[in-house]
Amino acid sequence: MKKKNKNYFFKTLSLLFLLFISLYIAMESGYYEAKLSKKTTMTEESIKKFEEDIKNGNPIDLESYTYNEAQDYSNNTTNMAIFIGENIEKFMTNGINEIFDFLKSLVT
Repeated sequence: MKKKNKNYFFKTLSLLFLLFISLYIAMESGYYEAKLSKKTTMTEESIKKFEEDIKNGNPIDLESYTYNEAQDYSNNTTNMAIFIGENIEKFMTNGINEIFDFLKSLVT
């Protein structure tokens, strides 16, 4: 009975290749340019609205002319992942600093 050799390198390489192909298709199909065009159109419309409000003497509120696409998709899972990541970062940073401090004390 022969054991199958799991070649993780080629699996990872295949996954990266599929990711590359999907991003390339999205770029060539104009998806990114369409999003940029939409933002530009929104900006041009905001400029026209701003100019009309100045001509008409309407009160100016800068928030009504800005295009804000940022959305908060955080939930309990992402908040927990951020919390764990920050604690691991603190632990690793402190541990590395202590190791270097110990090595400094050995040298001096």
